[in-house]
Amino acid sequence: MLPEHSDLSSPVFLPVTDETCANLLQAGGAKALESLTDPELAAVLVIQNLVQTKEQDLGAVAAEKILAKLLAWAVDTRQSTNASLLSEAQRLFDPRKLYFGLKVLNPLNLRFLLVEEISARDYLLPDGQWDFEYKVRRHRSHDPFSQPIVTPRYRERWLSPAQDKLVRTFRANLDEDLHVQGYAGIGKSHLLVALLEHLRPEKTLLLARTPAKLEVLRQRMVGPSEKRAGKTFLTFAQSLMLGRRPQAEGGRIPTRQALAQELNIFGFRHYDGPATLELCLKAIERYCRFRDHTFSAKHLPHFNQPLSSVDAQVLLEYSSRVWGYLELNPAWGSQTGFEALLMIKRACIAGCVVPARYTHVLIDESQDIPGSLLQIIERGRQVLITLGDEYQQASGVPVKRHREVRQSDISYSVRSGRNVERLVNPLIARHSQKGKIPFEGASDADVVIKEYPEGFVPSGGCVVLTASPWDSMIWAIHLHDSNCKFRFPDKRTQDELKHFMATAIELFKPDFYRSEFSENGVHPYFSDLPDWQAVCDANQFDESFLRVKAKLENGFMIADLTRLNRMIDNAGNGCLLMLAEEAGGMEFDKVLLTPGLLTNEKFKDAYAFDQRICAVYIAISRARLKLYVPYDVVEWVEYHEYQQFRDTAGH
Repeated sequence: MLPEHSDLSSPVFLPVTDETCANLLQAGGAKALESLTDPELAAVLVIQNLVQTKEQDLGAVAAEKILAKLLAWAVDTRQSTNASLLSEAQRLFDPRKLYFGLKVLNPLNLRFLLVEEISARDYLLPDGQWDFEYKVRRHRSHDPFSQPIVTPRYRERWLSPAQDKLVRTFRANLDEDLHVQGYAGIGKSHLLVALLEHLRPEKTLLLARTPAKLEVLRQRMVGPSEKRAGKTFLTFAQSLMLGRRPQAEGGRIPTRQALAQELNIFGFRHYDGPATLELCLKAIERYCRFRDHTFSAKHLPHFNQPLSSVDAQVLLEYSSRVWGYLELNPAWGSQTGFEALLMIKRACIAGCVVPARYTHVLIDESQDIPGSLLQIIERGRQVLITLGDEYQQASGVPVKRHREVRQSDISYSVRSGRNVERLVNPLIARHSQKGKIPFEGASDADVVIKEYPEGFVPSGGCVVLTASPWDSMIWAIHLHDSNCKFRFPDKRTQDELKHFMATAIELFKPDFYRSEFSENGVHPYFSDLPDWQAVCDANQFDESFLRVKAKLENGFMIADLTRLNRMIDNAGNGCLLMLAEEAGGMEFDKVLLTPGLLTNEKFKDAYAFDQRICAVYIAISRARLKLYVPYDVVEWVEYHEYQQFRDTAGH
């Protein structure tokens, strides 16, 4: 039986290196042909031939057949005539054809070999001809999933050596809490399903933060009932609270402005009622993330001008009113943007525990766990198994487990190759707080990394990962102006950006738009920024903001925003636009890092740079096939290593 990861359409590896081809493209590169072996010469001719091959004949299989014919001809002519593959290569060599042939290698499932592999010549039969079995042997020798196990459910699973070691340890210690710290692409979801195979389904609670992440796990399961297993954080909390207290009668959900009026939230400092309500919601969200039972001043948001004791008391009073309303009217929680956190906190305060019928709780992407959920779980006696990646938590305070836990570290990524490893390890080394175990990319993974020029427009299906809402806004404008359709991960994200852009335009021209677009209130991002000058002051070092500001000064208005929204095509194959920090736990074929993400502006302090390191790490490690970067990431890290922070005192 083959491993479930076996790819019967594995790529054909041409016996030539990327460096050799690059040298041939240099001025006078044809001279380098003289130093190449017959297999290398044949590979060069195959690559050249790709640009003139009929579309129906394109592909790795056809290319391999041509390679084999050229080598067979070389063997035959070597003994019968003075002709050689070198003379043919010199006669047919065309740098232009080679250049364009190299552009289509990856889509055609053709790859290069490493220098040491070319020297070993394992791809040749004893008589010097091409060995068609070589790609199978190479795939098996490089397949990280080399360890077969038979689970208690009599299913065969294939694991990497590191995964196999961990599963065997787990199997021998089923009553011990476990945490697996693993970098992006180590196969955490695959590993989690293998762990599940050793537990009784009816006694195991599987949790994931979002429906999308839960679905990723379900797709790896086998039986029909297993494919329905698991709960999201929200549905789990709802099940705990079911029947605990009466639900408010349904009806029209009030707007933010109406709710502020109903709760007598008149304003605070220079904020009006709806803006003050947003500040209250920020405070409540912070409260929901932590284990704290009591709501206090430590949960209030950060202000550029510190709060006086009177200001703090006023805001705490308003926030308490909002919390009380949410307790009595849980339906309004869907308007907050953190409904799951609210429900979890309610369950935590109510003293809920994991039902006794469960013996084990498993959570993927454990960096997403709020402290209040961990508190609920740790009240019970269930074994807790978590899998996560600390570098995929860009902001916030890591949640610490109170119980003793066995930790295992896995650093070998089966998704990312050595080229991604070269980019990731400098990021890990530069972070001021997190672990320093080196990231190791698979030798056979081959994410292609391309530097793109200014004004570049990615092809459809590419995922554009941004640094901030300003960055998302400028890229939405750029894609629109380039007639490139785009989309968002979900409707909530789409509506959030629309709201953000409308508020930015409103603040830029308050006389034109404030009254017209007041129904939704101010976007939460601007809750501490009462006017355009305050926005400018707060974002003066943000390159993306400065680009947006220039667009607004050139006349970008609500009408332009309406036209931009028409380019959104959630049903099509447009570019996917999302914040890098929101992409954790996902993977995509093609990923683009924006210049805003790799900014050359000085960071405020070490904490801000640590956040950006994590965001860049998340973005880099999402790509399966191709990664677009504005410039070399290693150089970006080195540049900032010698930059002074704007605020040397820290955050």
